Amino acid sequence: MPSIADITGDTRGAALVRRAFLLQTKLKAAQTRTARASLEYDALAASLELFRPGAIVPWVSYLFPTELLSSYGITPMIPEVASAVLTGTDLRGPVEAATGRLRLSRDVCSYHRTALAALENGLLPAPAMCLGTTPLCLGKECLLDMLAVRYGVPFFEIRVPLPPDEGEARREVVADVADQLRELHENIGRWTGRKPQLRKSIDLSNRASVAWGHVMSERLAGSLEMNGRRVFATVFLGQLLWGTEAGAKDFEKMLTERGRRGLTVEPMADGRLRKRLLWLHTVPHHDRELFDLIEKQGAAVIFEEMSQMHLEKVDPDDPFPGLAKRLTDNVMWGTSARRARLTLALAKQLKIDGAVHFNHWGCRHGVGSVPVVRAAFMEAGIPFLAIDGDALARGGPQAEKSIQQMESFLELL
Repeated sequence: MPSIADITGDTRGAALVRRAFLLQTKLKAAQTRTARASLEYDALAASLELFRPGAIVPWVSYLFPTELLSSYGITPMIPEVASAVLTGTDLRGPVEAATGRLRLSRDVCSYHRTALAALENGLLPAPAMCLGTTPLCLGKECLLDMLAVRYGVPFFEIRVPLPPDEGEARREVVADVADQLRELHENIGRWTGRKPQLRKSIDLSNRASVAWGHVMSERLAGSLEMNGRRVFATVFLGQLLWGTEAGAKDFEKMLTERGRRGLTVEPMADGRLRKRLLWLHTVPHHDRELFDLIEKQGAAVIFEEMSQMHLEKVDPDDPFPGLAKRLTDNVMWGTSARRARLTLALAKQLKIDGAVHFNHWGCRHGVGSVPVVRAAFMEAGIPFLAIDGDALARGGPQAEKSIQQMESFLELL
């Protein structure tokens, strides 16, 4: 197993490890020519550049508009993505041990606890700036604020008011968030001493959005069934690449049948139609047994709540209002009543047979709205299952309990 020094140290051995790891991923992408493999390679290649001496490393929240960074040629470090990737490698053991030593409440979101432990133990590069958005949760903002103080680097938070339960955010709210984004974009230039190419970044982002929006439209219309768990993982990594040439090309690959290979729902051997499930919130990244059970029992997760993002183009002449609306009107931002209304409407449009909510450990935002969402689904007569778990865990008693719950749920369907 590679050591921490091998992965993060600025040594000849570390460079060899990086090149070998990249070569393996690049070979897979070249062989399959799928969007999924290409996204994995390009996201990994960009992220490993953050370990080079002198690299500008911005730690950002998951929904941060990364086009603001890509316009300066900068790759973001997203703690949720980094935690999911690290715990899926041979470094899982050292990461878990480091997380267990943290003097931090164990009910803090495991994404953020893991990222903090990895940073403190040299598994992730230190931030040069910390940039947050109030959507979707307070925990990551506290993490970014704390790291900015600890490392003496700038912290800037985009403050986004809650949207109304019905309709879109008010124009003055969008304008205020747009002004914050404009100010931050200028600040990044001052902090880094670089000149932006914002229009180029927005044009590339729009290319990806057009492709992704087309795929999502087909899914919503029922003409394309894609595996929700695999799509979630792909778009999760894709957050690193919005506004880049690689990201545009990778998302455009999803427009072809070959490019979507590995992302579509496998048909039943006997020709029967699978039961259609809607997945709410994040997914267990490293436990396949739950999803293997779903497939074995003749069901499929055909849509995932959190992938509803970057679906519309942004005006390249004035991109800040468009980037702002992605935050103000995000489907998971707002009250529990708003989330319940939107997810129920989605479920009816997709004609699903049941909904599953993954209660990720430590996520107050997602788990807190479950009672309201469940009540809305039950009133509509749509079977609803909420299972507890940790998105970064692998096996254990909680996973076994979730499997039992899922088995009973599928029998009910």
